Amino acid sequence: MNNNLTNLLALLVLVWPGIVAAQSTNSFPSVPLTTKTINVQNKAEALFEEGNYDRALFIYRNELAPIGDKYSQYMIGFMYLTGKGVEPNRVSATAWYRLAAERGTREFETVRDQLMVSLTPEQVGECDRRFVDIRKKYGDLAILVKAIRADFEVLSVRTGTRLGSDSSAVTVIQLRGIGGAQSGSAYYGKIEDRLQARLDFIAKYTQVEIRDLDSMNLSSIERLVSEHLEVVE
Repeated sequence: MNNNLTNLLALLVLVWPGIVAAQSTNSFPSVPLTTKTINVQNKAEALFEEGNYDRALFIYRNELAPIGDKYSQYMIGFMYLTGKGVEPNRVSATAWYRLAAERGTREFETVRDQLMVSLTPEQVGECDRRFVDIRKKYGDLAILVKAIRADFEVLSVRTGTRLGSDSSAVTVIQLRGIGGAQSGSAYYGKIEDRLQARLDFIAKYTQVEIRDLDSMNLSSIERLVSEHLEVVE
């Protein structure tokens, strides 16, 4: 590993709180950050600093990466690259760095790009396959689909809207035109705003067209997102 990359990796580990804060200000309509999540982040970081790499890796991979924590996804790559808590594997490290960089965080992109150019053509092919596998589990679009279904289920209790119909149409939701006075509560209003932002994000990156709530087909959206995630960009 060259000195410039080593120095950058060390710097990112030191400045992680600032990077985590920056993630919450970008355009990704993420799963809300809770006190519990912050405590888990701090616990994983403390374990890593103590040298308890196995436990830190377990938390990064099983508790934080699945909710879209980009720093944790970066740390998994870092641990694969440096052999902390896992057998060193540059290909796996690069795949995780690619996932960490999907929101355009400049520091993550720099590390990703430096590692990508260090791989052989055969390693790049293997990295592509691993990246697709982890992106379908932990990528932003995959996480949003799960969050959308959870939001929609809450709203469906109020509206009586049915999920997962057999309709082949995939539509976008015009939430503000639904429910009228029934959507007056601040609680449901926040869910509607959050759901709309998540749907808009998916529509932007997958060309899923959305029109109205009643004809919404979550199964079709899930299928189209899955197909989108199979393509290496």
